[in-house]
Amino acid sequence: MAALVNHQAPNFTLDSIEWANLSERTVQLADYSGSWLILIFYPRDFSFVCPTELIAFSAEIGEFQKRDCQLLGISVDSLELHREWLTTPREKGGLGPLQFPLASDGLGQTARAYGVWDGEKRVAQRGLFIIDPDGILQYSVIHNLSVGRGATEILRVVDALQTGGLCPATWTAADGTIDAESVLKPGQVLGHYRVKRLLGDGTFGSVFAAWDLRLHRDVAIKILKRDLTTSREALLAEARSAARLSHPNICTIYSVDEEAGLPSIAMEYLPGQHLGDLLKHPLSEARARSLAGQIATGMASAHQQNIVHGDLKPANVMVMPNDLVKILDFGLARTYRARNSPKGTAVVGQSGGQTMITELPEDDDPTTIIQFEQIAGKSEEDSFDVEETLLENDGRAFGLTGTPAYMSPEQCHGHPATPQSDVFSLGLILFESLMGHRAMSENNLLHLLLHLQEETLAEELAAQVPPAYQPLLSKMLAYDPALRPSMRTIESQLNQS
Repeated sequence: MAALVNHQAPNFTLDSIEWANLSERTVQLADYSGSWLILIFYPRDFSFVCPTELIAFSAEIGEFQKRDCQLLGISVDSLELHREWLTTPREKGGLGPLQFPLASDGLGQTARAYGVWDGEKRVAQRGLFIIDPDGILQYSVIHNLSVGRGATEILRVVDALQTGGLCPATWTAADGTIDAESVLKPGQVLGHYRVKRLLGDGTFGSVFAAWDLRLHRDVAIKILKRDLTTSREALLAEARSAARLSHPNICTIYSVDEEAGLPSIAMEYLPGQHLGDLLKHPLSEARARSLAGQIATGMASAHQQNIVHGDLKPANVMVMPNDLVKILDFGLARTYRARNSPKGTAVVGQSGGQTMITELPEDDDPTTIIQFEQIAGKSEEDSFDVEETLLENDGRAFGLTGTPAYMSPEQCHGHPATPQSDVFSLGLILFESLMGHRAMSENNLLHLLLHLQEETLAEELAAQVPPAYQPLLSKMLAYDPALRPSMRTIESQLNQS
């Protein structure tokens, strides 16, 4: 069976020899762990075509090394014949100073494992395989004798694999990668999904309406952005955690996968309206109570399974035509566990009449504190969208994660989200639903974060809502997370008739 791309590359143990000192050594796939490896199979030493190809690859060894990529030539010939070929001058058909080793696969076992064994001629075909640092086969090709193998072409392929780009035939590393969001158009098929239309763009990626060709149903496909500073793998891992959730008030995640090199999340298609859009107009008290109660119900289920949302806000809540609430975009969701303050804890404060954010390194070394000072009316943060999600590794985020206008005080300090953080965020949503305007009205990021740290915030906001909601809201917005009620308690109080 031939080696398969995107699967573990077949192991090998081969004797090899290098031109530099003509020393012999045994090589295994494991020896190349942590580096890229190109296996170049060829039929015989002293053959007509092979010297030209191998010499061409040798001439570009510096370019391969820049890409942390090693080369290994393999044929059925013995080490003795390899030695003779390496020491024979090129004008007499030899290789001369080849810059990578040649290995002997005398019985063709490695050639068989990689699917390039010619049983009739008992030699390897001209196969080329690219293996990534984790030992996964990423590229394979078998060339006809009439088709030359060019080092430049293989360098282009390595560049494409290492950058994760979708690359046309004329692509070079200088061109950059193709923006998947811009090339996906209605009618195109991604995996087993046919794209219908773009639904919207968010912090983590673009969302498309699509048709599931296997299960014959509408779905929404989120394609993660390539330029995310936050690890795409981490986001996919969190999405897989959220996929465990099954509740009427939570958007169902069907699959988390990678199609054509594009990390994607397939989820329930929701033909409703974002709560953020609904809140542009006043809601009745009964409707505000119902919607907030449903959010609490869904989040109580998530918390019961130790899943925290981390970015609960109106834009991440969908309201269906029958007023059924669906919580979506668990993009910052995480499996909750007790942990210490993270590296990069953000602190907001004032000094000498100036407002600043400081980002403390893990060792709190004052010599490495990064300060962002803002003098009233002159900060570039004035134009920052406080309803936009911040990611911890974003250069603008100062170690923060979440949406400032719906963030808890502890998140403002750089701490990770907890169930109590979600409760605080829901308190801000409940206030907005009842009052018709955002609780944190500041559009300046620094002013907003300072306001969030005021211990009288709960009392200030609770006093503005109808009396029936004041006791609950003051607890939900308590500065001390330990004083906030659980989502199950909130659900019970809001859903009382």
